[in-house]
Amino acid sequence: MNKLIVILICGVLLIGYTFVINGMAGHFHNKKIESLNKQIELQKKKIEELNQTMNEGSASENTAFFEVFFNYSDNDKRYEKVRKVTTVKGFDFAFPSRGEQKKHTVSVKSELLSLESYSKKIDGSHELFLNVVEVAITANSVTTNQTLIIQTSLIKEKNKWLVDDVQVKGNG
Repeated sequence: MNKLIVILICGVLLIGYTFVINGMAGHFHNKKIESLNKQIELQKKKIEELNQTMNEGSASENTAFFEVFFNYSDNDKRYEKVRKVTTVKGFDFAFPSRGEQKKHTVSVKSELLSLESYSKKIDGSHELFLNVVEVAITANSVTTNQTLIIQTSLIKEKNKWLVDDVQVKGNG
């Protein structure tokens, strides 16, 4: 009888010990799952921030293009500045009739008055912009204001956004 009681007590202790261990393991398991879920949420936030940064980069480079394209008083320096924010193809689209030209003799000044841009992301390295641009151009002391609708296409090359295509879609 004593052996039976000892066996029953050992069995009860073994079963109790198993429940305690499983309960503790479950508790640790739940803590690990919570920790992993928090890490996943942090990674999602980082990805969203990176995506936003990527889009901001393309938008700011689109703006930078228009600033150097339309804010100038020296046409020759303008070409140098535009070349820095465009691909070779983009530069050719920005200045389709530019060939080997001599220094400019006509006094021309341009000022970007306003810029509204709307974008459509194509993929991680290509984005289209539709831009409404208001510009004031002064040639030989005569100023003309003009509103243009210009489409730009930006691509990401070597982690830098560059204008790859420029098309005037309309003017007002």
